[in-house]
Amino acid sequence: MDISKIEAGKFELVPIEYDMPSLLNDTVTQNILRIGERPITFRLDIDENLPTTLYGDELRIKQIFNNLLSNAFKYTREGTVELAVRCSREDGMAWMTCQVRDTGIGIKAEDLSKLFSNYAQVDLRSNRGIGGTGLGLAIAKRVVEMMGGSIAVESTYGEGSVFTLRFPQKLVSAAVIGQEIVQNLKNFSYSDHKRHRDAKVARIRLPYARVLVVDDVPTNLDVAKGMMRPYGMQIDCVTSGQQAIDAIRAEKVRYNAVFMDHMMPGMDGIEAVKIIREEIGGEYAQNIPIIALTANAIAGNEAMFLGKGFQAFISKPIELARLDAVIRQWVRDKELEKSLSEQQVSVGGQIVLESRCGQDRRVTPTRRSGTDRRARNESIPGLSMNKGIERFGGDVESYFGVLRSYAVNSRPLLATARGVNWENLAGYAIIVHGLKGSSRSIGADRVGDQAEALEKAAKARDIDFVLANNAAFIDAVDTLINNLNELLRQRSSEHPKPKQDRPDQEALSRLLTACENYDMDGVDAVMAEIEGSEYEADGGLTAWLRENVEQMNLAEIREKLLFMLK
Repeated sequence: MDISKIEAGKFELVPIEYDMPSLLNDTVTQNILRIGERPITFRLDIDENLPTTLYGDELRIKQIFNNLLSNAFKYTREGTVELAVRCSREDGMAWMTCQVRDTGIGIKAEDLSKLFSNYAQVDLRSNRGIGGTGLGLAIAKRVVEMMGGSIAVESTYGEGSVFTLRFPQKLVSAAVIGQEIVQNLKNFSYSDHKRHRDAKVARIRLPYARVLVVDDVPTNLDVAKGMMRPYGMQIDCVTSGQQAIDAIRAEKVRYNAVFMDHMMPGMDGIEAVKIIREEIGGEYAQNIPIIALTANAIAGNEAMFLGKGFQAFISKPIELARLDAVIRQWVRDKELEKSLSEQQVSVGGQIVLESRCGQDRRVTPTRRSGTDRRARNESIPGLSMNKGIERFGGDVESYFGVLRSYAVNSRPLLATARGVNWENLAGYAIIVHGLKGSSRSIGADRVGDQAEALEKAAKARDIDFVLANNAAFIDAVDTLINNLNELLRQRSSEHPKPKQDRPDQEALSRLLTACENYDMDGVDAVMAEIEGSEYEADGGLTAWLRENVEQMNLAEIREKLLFMLK
């Protein structure tokens, strides 16, 4: 697809501001898995004077790095693979020099000249066990040349190869990454450093923005809501691609952006985007920014999503720095902010923007964050609560809301997973894929790793592995849920609620309206109000509402409330 666009003159670079250490870390973590059980050492030689922030096509640079590194690991049976990155500065530009060196099988001298040609796989006899289209290097060469750079190769057959990449990027600031970050990258521990840094990301306020989040796993919706809440946006949620299509087609709300899960049952995110872009028609459907969310962050995925109608790509578990960069690029509207600046009003001593063009004011209350030390000291085996809280920028209440959602929504998935067999392996893969993302989002990485192994086995139709490991996985998730429920029960018992007869009718009416509009912020606000009291004669309504809100059964809630409020 890329080579076809290049040949047709329709291939475009999409430059953005990006974080150089994050680009290197993402590249390293995606490619280190390629080592497998082979005796290969992966080395990094990173210049501590590299710029921290650059302006260029981050996704295409990752694509090139991933291609060169995947080839190096693919053709190296033992020895060393090294990535070296240097930089020189000239007239506001950073000239990046990157080398990928390996001790692999090398390339014959007569094959070097055709290495970057379209569809020209070299030495097919020796490499017959190694798959691929042979297009990666051809695309890399064309993309680098579009950037104004170059790519070259030196190789000794039987000893290894060195690919040298040189290209310019625009300098954003004089800041350099420094020795500490270089050491974290070399030790493959930059993710921990980045997690601590993410907890300090300063979110801009966007009260004029409204976004739609699409995911079939309710806990993942709660994760997204919790991480986006500090921006002050209105966040609506749906649980299927078809619901997203219906919402865009109806145009009852014109969203600033859609965050679309990739892997959903029935209709996946790619199919939903294709229908939105090609079948609905109109400027809104064709141009609304749609950002892919996926727990399958593998090399090449970014370029694949961009070629399928998405504007950007965020891997799960969601990282605040990446989410913030996407929101700033695709959701924020600086021109609108200028026009709204005259509509600023003072509410409770704070200057806020009037939303909805001044018709009504929505002020998102400040949430308590980072001060609940007791929460950070509570311990559940297999769950890193500190890591989970930091993922939400230190917002303890949002994190515990997601823990509650996980405990409610994961158990029904386990019931389905117990019945796995040869015929339903594809559906089982989707279930464990969802549990992989939601588990890692709350800091339960061990369960997430188990889910990932089972997902890979299910996709490979390895029923023996699935059957041998499924029971242990279900037990692990079940134990985690039990521990979470006990923790949540203890926290709830510390704050007794006032008693009432039944929920207020006016509150139920507002809940109905919020459900009809897929307005999850509104649903959460009304449910918090309803659950602020304990009821003596509600017939289990409050518990039923909570269960169905957690499972995103908005249609069922709407039907019940319509009957009650007649």
